[in-house]
Amino acid sequence: MAFLALASQKSLMTLQKNFLQFQYLSIMNQIQYATSQMTAIEREYASSDADCTEDADYIYYEDLSDQLETEKDSIDSQLTAIENEISGLKTLVNNNIKSSCTLNLLGGS
Repeated sequence: MAFLALASQKSLMTLQKNFLQFQYLSIMNQIQYATSQMTAIEREYASSDADCTEDADYIYYEDLSDQLETEKDSIDSQLTAIENEISGLKTLVNNNIKSSCTLNLLGGS
């Protein structure tokens, strides 16, 4: 019966993983948006001698992009840790089921 608890824990971790993947995708979309805004600002400045890196909007999107990259890296690390936990739990569940079946066979049940 312990394998049922382990399987439940594995299912919970899988849900957490799915949520993190959703957050990761959302952050990637936000990074793409910030990058597209920076590109648009760069195009506006391309025909002039002014420096777009001093534009307030450009600085905002650049800072936002940097912050989002940090969040993305953090989520990526969390995903890796959860995937390792899920893999370990999967192994424990399988081993526990095998042990239970072996005990049942040896016990004549």
